[in-house]
Amino acid sequence: MDPNVLIEALRGTMDPNLREAAERQLNEGHTQVNFVSTLLQVTMSDQLDLPIRQAGVIYLKNMVTQHWSEGDCTGTETPVNNIPEEDRQFIRDNIVEAIIHSPERIRVQLTTCIHHMIKHDYPGKWTAIVDKIGFYLQSDNSAGWLGILLCLYQLVKNYEYKKPDERTPLVAAMQIFMPMLKDRFIQLLPDPSSDSVLVQKQIFKILYALFQYNLPLELINRQNLTEWMEILKTVVDRDVPPETMQVDEDERPELPWWKCKKWALHILARLFERYGSPGNTTKEYTEFNDDLTNVIQKMICEYSEEVTPIAVEMTQHLAMTFNQVIQTGPDEEGGDDKAVTAMGILNTIDTLLSVVEDHKEITQQLEGICLQVIGTVLQQHVLEFYEEILSLAHSLTCQQVSPQMWQLLPLVFEVFQQDGFDYFTDMMPLLHNYVTVDTDTLLSDTKYLEIIYSMCKKVLTGDPGEDPECHAAKLLEVVILQCKGRGIDQVVPLFVAAALERLTREVKTSELRTMCLQVAIAALYYSPPLLLNTLENLRFPNNTEPITNHFISQWLKDIDCFLGLHDRKMCVLGLCALIDLEQRPQAVNQVAGQLLPAAILLFNGLKRAYACQAEHENEDEDDEDGDEDEENAELGSDEDDIDEEGQEYLEMLAKHAGEDGDDEDWEEDDAEETALEGYTTAVDDEDNLVDEYQIFKAILQNIQARDPAWYQALTQSLDEEQGKHLHDIGTLADQRRAAHGEENPCKTAIQLFHRKSPLVWLFCCIIVLFSHSRIQDDRETWRIQVHSPRSGAN
Repeated sequence: MDPNVLIEALRGTMDPNLREAAERQLNEGHTQVNFVSTLLQVTMSDQLDLPIRQAGVIYLKNMVTQHWSEGDCTGTETPVNNIPEEDRQFIRDNIVEAIIHSPERIRVQLTTCIHHMIKHDYPGKWTAIVDKIGFYLQSDNSAGWLGILLCLYQLVKNYEYKKPDERTPLVAAMQIFMPMLKDRFIQLLPDPSSDSVLVQKQIFKILYALFQYNLPLELINRQNLTEWMEILKTVVDRDVPPETMQVDEDERPELPWWKCKKWALHILARLFERYGSPGNTTKEYTEFNDDLTNVIQKMICEYSEEVTPIAVEMTQHLAMTFNQVIQTGPDEEGGDDKAVTAMGILNTIDTLLSVVEDHKEITQQLEGICLQVIGTVLQQHVLEFYEEILSLAHSLTCQQVSPQMWQLLPLVFEVFQQDGFDYFTDMMPLLHNYVTVDTDTLLSDTKYLEIIYSMCKKVLTGDPGEDPECHAAKLLEVVILQCKGRGIDQVVPLFVAAALERLTREVKTSELRTMCLQVAIAALYYSPPLLLNTLENLRFPNNTEPITNHFISQWLKDIDCFLGLHDRKMCVLGLCALIDLEQRPQAVNQVAGQLLPAAILLFNGLKRAYACQAEHENEDEDDEDGDEDEENAELGSDEDDIDEEGQEYLEMLAKHAGEDGDDEDWEEDDAEETALEGYTTAVDDEDNLVDEYQIFKAILQNIQARDPAWYQALTQSLDEEQGKHLHDIGTLADQRRAAHGEENPCKTAIQLFHRKSPLVWLFCCIIVLFSHSRIQDDRETWRIQVHSPRSGAN
């Protein structure tokens, strides 16, 4: 299209008398080759009046936002308004320079263009954008830095909310740019000019977009994060130029010096909240527990009394401000800044909740305010705040679940079905609270369990990735274990079917495979007959055989893939349920010789895990050693002797688990908590301990007396080493009983001993003598019962 014709048409759009004809002429030009290219040339021409260039860039932006994606079409017919490829290439070749050299009003529109272009063309059709950014970042001409940083910002923004495995192209580019950004920032720090600080602010915005959803460990390690922390601290602490204090106080936040400080604080707050907050961060970010954690915790502790009386008023003000902020759309000027502000507000409200969590009456008042904010985000489907409001909802349900919070669950389900599918892992802590904190209400209305099941089923069948699928299977397991003995027989088969059906499709990680198996193991613990009946009635696709054999064989095959305390414990409890069956399916009889070796392998792992846990607990209690020593000094010698069993067990746990010579095979991961172990279940409740050691020992003793033939089948293939391990398990069962005080007559004797009645003293002595004799008898009985064809009686 002739540039002069286009210029006159653009000029005509600003004249009411010529506007209609001019717009018609521009619309007709859509179909012409070079139309879009000419628009960019007009926009870049500094010889034209700014209004004409603005009209051109707005028309260009509309063309790019509406029609650039049509270049992805694979059909044979070309859309009428599609931008020709030669125009596309011209835009790719020149838009970076246009952004660098244009005034701000033009630049704002061009950055919207490049955002859409990157979205559809990078990396497949436009890797050259990385080369251009690198070229201008390395240039000594500082006049081009702000413009090129705006281009880089749009590249990062396109990947801001993507999952880690989808960010590979961005990470590859940022491995080049991160050192450049740091060097440029350090170079600019001594320069307090407005231009310098604007560039610094833009670098901070890039860092925030890069870090705020996922911290790429390929780019950030402890050393360079520390270097960035020093930069952030310098910016927060530095003085603003004296002349800024002459500006009206309400207008100062808009000055670049204050905006730069604001973005530095945004980054610090986000790094703490997502990667440095105890209990919030995931395992891979543990090396970042910075100084930030300690500082924030101390501030909250120090000022909690001052904050508590005004918490309601503060939260009301924050909620009102939040509602005002989110009225700004993301495409409006300043939309990004306001989005960050809104996120900060939500995080501040969450912090306030933690401050007043012990004040029930205040928490109840805050709940209503928070629910309004949560409802606004969910009803308006503001996806960028889902993570924060789900965290809020989780905080509101940790202690109790009010009727109002139960009313939120159907809304969360509705959002999940519409556009929240990718946020299931963020919903998981809230859903876990619904199940475990208020199980009575969960079971009072069938719709609640239906919601939980429907969400998990959709995740397990919708291919969202294996991490969300692991979370879905975990939630099903939590429900089964939480509701043992609570009459959910009608839904357990559905849970098992959903989990095992997922195993009929490709599974890439052992975590997902074991987690799906664990749903069935939990069902076995819940009710062995119910699970076996379920398995007998389930069929794999294109297979008419029951899946009982498949399940048991896969479980035993993967027994070494169950890690951590909870998963191993559940495996042991599941094996106990299998072993204890009186009416056993043939599939169980066929693997009789594999069951006890599998249990022994699990117990060896549990021993290491418990030892690691005990070491950590001992480290945490070091500060209290002085008090404990005083208490122990006051114990009488009789009491020390009585608690010998428990002390022996605790001392054993405190040792390194490799003392038996198998430390070469002990990997650190074996002892650490698994990623999903934080979602506790009923079997993890320390106040109502389910002890797998004592259960296992009691079941074997019972089987030996009840069904000698089955006992022989279970034990006949054990070798000498396995027999020794089995004996050790029995010993540990006794020690754990003594340590935990379960069914421990010695503990009762100690309690009675402190009463002053002579008759009670006599009764105590009888109990002590009887219990000591009984413990010795139990040990001897267990020792005799463990047989091995190779070694005879152990």
